[in-house]
Amino acid sequence: MSDKHISVTPADTAILLVDHQPGVMAMVKSVDAEVLAANVGLLARLGEQTDIPLVVTSTREDLAFLGTSIDAIQKGAPKGYAARIRRAGTLDAFADRAFAKAVESTRRRNLIIAGITTDVCLFHTTMSAIKAHYNVWIAADACGTSTMLGDQVTYARLRAAGATITTTLGILFELYSDLSTTEGQRAEAIAIGDVKMAA
Repeated sequence: MSDKHISVTPADTAILLVDHQPGVMAMVKSVDAEVLAANVGLLARLGEQTDIPLVVTSTREDLAFLGTSIDAIQKGAPKGYAARIRRAGTLDAFADRAFAKAVESTRRRNLIIAGITTDVCLFHTTMSAIKAHYNVWIAADACGTSTMLGDQVTYARLRAAGATITTTLGILFELYSDLSTTEGQRAEAIAIGDVKMAA
């Protein structure tokens, strides 16, 4: 693993949201449900309201107990939700050709990934992204699993593999580090959820 810091900018980054569905989120105990949904919504809005490409994916929507993407995605990123990749059940989202193609078509090598659950679909998807030579940032407060230990163990493995573990606000303000600019002020507005101010 390299300790070299890789800069991330809106021009070279895409956002991936993996399996934020009611039935999957019900398994999460490591992060507060409201905090989790709010951070997922923030990432969804960031992708929808800026030039950062957003790729949304869900798993086995045909199973009623899993459902489709949560309201925070549907309302925060209606276009991203409409274009979501509906996987048949692959734990690794990159094993789904449509998903891999959607990410590839963004032409971005830096990926912000958030997914449920941390130790299953997020882990497999991130490992594949790293193997494909993407640089990966994990928005940890937009992820979660059944136990805090599950998060800790998985983040240790992903960090060792080369992923950067951060937070939703942390990565947002790494992307937009100058709030005196129009872009920075727009990102700040998205962060506080003021859609009118961000428009």
